[in-house]
Amino acid sequence: MPYCPKCGKEVQSDAKSCTNCGTSLEITAPSEPAPSAYVPSSPLSDLGSRIVAGIIDYIIIGIVAGILTIFLLVPWVMTGARMMGTFGPAWVGGILGIVGIMWILWLIYFTYFEGTSGQTIGKSLIHIRVIKEDGSRCDLGSALIRNILRIVDHLPFLYILGMILIAATEKRQRLGDMLAKTIVVKA
Repeated sequence: MPYCPKCGKEVQSDAKSCTNCGTSLEITAPSEPAPSAYVPSSPLSDLGSRIVAGIIDYIIIGIVAGILTIFLLVPWVMTGARMMGTFGPAWVGGILGIVGIMWILWLIYFTYFEGTSGQTIGKSLIHIRVIKEDGSRCDLGSALIRNILRIVDHLPFLYILGMILIAATEKRQRLGDMLAKTIVVKA
């Protein structure tokens, strides 16, 4: 014999309501259990697509950084190097300046494009997009978090940690994606 879900009193199996408390005993079909595997709104991108898109983006950033270096830092380094020796403080400062320009360009480029459209130029050409795990578009805050953490994903070198995490995680997320709650899907 079944029992009333509200008061616990035993009821007839064909009863429509509980005789003790009056609760309706309408039998509803049980809801389907949630699937155990993660299912995004679009298919997840594969590691190869992300690598090709990244190479395209790094080439673009390298060209822009190279142009800025030629016009801004090379004259400064050359003037300082003549005054203080070939490997003097001006030369070291110039090299650090080049690295700084590359990092700032890289952060601005990825954060702006992923935070506004979900796609960098490389991702657009390869037809992949960054979105939030819930399917909404990636915002600037999430894009900034995922891109600051690219530094960690690059460890120990050549993006090895990022590639391992993308290949090993269910949602194909690198550390930056996990903390920003973003995924990369086919566009």
